[in-house]
Amino acid sequence: MEKSDGRCIVYGVRDRLKQLGVLGPVVLFTGLGPLIGAFVLAGTGPLWVDEFREMGGAQVPVFLALTAVLAAYSLIPTHASSLLGGMAFGVGLGSAMAALGILMAATLGFTTLRLLLRNKALHALSHHPRAEAIHRELDQGHYLRSIMLLALIRLSPALPFATTNLLMSTTGIRLFPFLIGSLIGMAPRVIAVVWIGSSLSELDLTQAADRRLLGLGILATVVVLWVFRKVSKRALTRLESE
Repeated sequence: MEKSDGRCIVYGVRDRLKQLGVLGPVVLFTGLGPLIGAFVLAGTGPLWVDEFREMGGAQVPVFLALTAVLAAYSLIPTHASSLLGGMAFGVGLGSAMAALGILMAATLGFTTLRLLLRNKALHALSHHPRAEAIHRELDQGHYLRSIMLLALIRLSPALPFATTNLLMSTTGIRLFPFLIGSLIGMAPRVIAVVWIGSSLSELDLTQAADRRLLGLGILATVVVLWVFRKVSKRALTRLESE
């Protein structure tokens, strides 16, 4: 019975990914890549953390460059950068460096995905009228709505960082509101994780969890689901009336 249920889940995920077409493997990687990166960082941390902390003036550019590239392309989770930022720079400078590095990663990931995949994503949606109608509804409205919705998505733990970049790259949101919404949504988590990292002597990714942030993230998830339900209902109503 359990094996049958497990197979149903696997087949269900596989079918969903097939429906996404070329986006399927990208969605899968944006979810799994950071998890694999976390295991690699946890296993190799003792080999390089101390050397990194003793790099002196080279710390900042190395930290920003690695955070931007590795987080942008789903090779590490963003909370790893925040923890390391706290360990290396302390709470104040660490928060600023972690936020800047993650925003650089968001910019790089967002622009790369938009350049390479947006047209393919829109083509794939054209074969699914209901999904296309919902996507079109989300794509409309004032940029302030886009900023607040993105901030809630970033605050929610439901979607990984790179998956959110992928989702937003298929919409018409401009880079500036994308960065503002990302900063608003990620700032609480970044500061909290940097603060935790500032008290660590070893890179321990399990320390990034914070119950207060988890509660806030759950609340944000509920609000996001409510907004998506409302938008979906309105979009499908319009589709049926056409």
